[in-house]
Amino acid sequence: MFRMSRTDECLTDADMYLCMLFQKPVEVWFDGELEDSGTYIEAYSDEVIKVGGVFYLRKLCLIKKIA
Repeated sequence: MFRMSRTDECLTDADMYLCMLFQKPVEVWFDGELEDSGTYIEAYSDEVIKVGGVFYLRKLCLIKKIA
């Protein structure tokens, strides 16, 4: 099974900030399924992240940078 490297995952506030700052498109994975792809992080806090106009609980989703 193919596994992305840790550097492709946004795990920290710094990762989220850099994606916002440099307008990096991301994927949102929820429960192992792709929810959204190619949109940008608009805002984040300790609990939630806003991607493409939709709010997600950070502890329930995985954000991956798109190369």
